[in-house]
Formats: sequence, structure tokens, C-alpha cells
Amino acid sequence: MDRLSHPDAALVQRRCSEWLGLALRARRLAVGSDAVLAAVRSRKARLVVLAADAGERAKKQFRDKCAFYHIPLFEVLNRGDLGRAIGRSEVVAVAVTDPGFAAKLRELLGEIDGGEAFDKTPRV
Repeated sequence: MDRLSHPDAALVQRRCSEWLGLALRARRLAVGSDAVLAAVRSRKARLVVLAADAGERAKKQFRDKCAFYHIPLFEVLNRGDLGRAIGRSEVVAVAVTDPGFAAKLRELLGEIDGGEAFDKTPRV
């Protein structure tokens, strides 16, 4: 079953958006490509959310960095939805820096497609 055709996909995506908004207000979110890459390199990122409609170059860059630093990467929402979740117009990537928020988001994202199969981090 395609993850976007899952019966609860819209509900889960809305809940993920809400949790991302909470993480932003709690100052536990790095927003934008440069900030996310800096959080990954400094090992502060606990989970990265990448827009599903990001460019191939950006996807490769984030997949490679997250794989190297062993940080879970999920490709969900589109740039507009990801941006709206945190009060911006469009955002390509966000990094959750708090372990609690990251665990909750990972749990929610796992509901869409049964968990780890949806995690886009290449295994090394």
C-alpha cells in the first residue's frame, strides 16, 4: 500500500505538523538546509524531516549526511505543508534536536508505512 493512500495518512501528517510546530515553539527545531546540515554535523539533530518534493540534489545531500552521522531521515509532506507546519511559506528540511520530540515524531511517521520501511536513511 502506498504510504499516501494509507487511510490515516492525512491524520498522521496533521499530527506530525502539530508536533513540528510544538518543537519550533520549544526551540527544539533547526529550520532550513544550512541550519539542518549544521545540526547534523554537530550531532545535535535527532531526526531530520525532508520535504518529499525536494530536489534530487538536496535529497542526496541529506541522505548522505544523515547516513554518515546515523540520523533518521523521513521524507514526508511537501515544501508548502512543511513550511505551514512551522509558520513559514516553504521549507525543504527541518531537524528535531530534542530526543523526546524526535521519538514522538518517529512513532507517528512509523504509523504511515509500518515504521522503518519509511525511514529513508540508507543503511551502512
